[in-house]
Amino acid sequence: MKKALALGLLLITLLTTGCGTTRQFAVDSNPQGALILLQTESGYVMSQGQFILSASETPMGVTPRTTPITFLNDNTNVKITAEKRGYTSSISLATKESGPAIFLDLKRIDGVNEEVSFKKEDLSTGTFTLMPPFVEVIIHSGLGNMDKKEYSPEVSKKVTDDLTAELAKTCNNGNQVRLAVMGETQGKDWSLLTAETNKYLSKLKVERLPYYSLPPYLNNNVNGFKTFINSYKNQPGIDSRYLVYMSSKCVSETTGRLVGNVFLAVLGAATQGYSAAAGTAFYYDPAAFNPDSGTLVTWYVIDANTSEVVYITQQMFPDITDADYLKKLAGIAGNFPVVK
Repeated sequence: MKKALALGLLLITLLTTGCGTTRQFAVDSNPQGALILLQTESGYVMSQGQFILSASETPMGVTPRTTPITFLNDNTNVKITAEKRGYTSSISLATKESGPAIFLDLKRIDGVNEEVSFKKEDLSTGTFTLMPPFVEVIIHSGLGNMDKKEYSPEVSKKVTDDLTAELAKTCNNGNQVRLAVMGETQGKDWSLLTAETNKYLSKLKVERLPYYSLPPYLNNNVNGFKTFINSYKNQPGIDSRYLVYMSSKCVSETTGRLVGNVFLAVLGAATQGYSAAAGTAFYYDPAAFNPDSGTLVTWYVIDANTSEVVYITQQMFPDITDADYLKKLAGIAGNFPVVK
């Protein structure tokens, strides 16, 4: 939090004082059509309205392209990476003193198809098996800015069980989606396998999905998934073209926080008004008392034959610890891929 605040203040200062040097780089690659990623190695930069960080790579579009980079201080190195399916990635470093042309040569990886055959339109005619859902519930307690957020294994398990039960009602009823029922998968407990699956999937980025050098196969990256998918395909009556993994991260405010914040928000506004009338200084931040709950649902579509992750989409949803919202989410999942 402190680091993010410091970066924000730095950015505001630099922008408002007109500091920084903007360079236009003509970025190309062999072959063309590679995704360009920016990441700082030192210093601070901006590109196309985005603040480029050292913690992650930021996609900037495909080659050939002109990429503007604003160097916000003198000692800045920017890593420019070109990434394309079927090729090893290529990296070049740039500073504000670098020449305007950046060329990245990618090397072919034998045996890896560079063509991405999946099209989003394929989902409209696909059949789906929904894997048991993954739910992580974070409990938000305290008042105002004196708060804390803690992961709750107990609430997470309850919501997972409730959601699975609701999914069993909405799936398997003649639509495109069926629900996989799994306890143990060839001796590997499903709860352990789904946690490992979630850990890998959460690292994948939507924009980079068609460009990763190697296809994101779960068989190759999640221990035990190959055994699972082979067992799954051998079940009688299985004809689903895709597996769907649904991961939900829910932030749920406690009743005490909700009620207390409403009271303090009213009290704070009144106190601020009284303070202003009396000519005394009192600072009240209404944003500290705003509701802060909800659920981010991420859907991962997996080719049932190859285990490749072919599509990712996300949706913001209300707090699914509420039974009504949980049922609504289950209903939407039962009609995948119509996500509204």
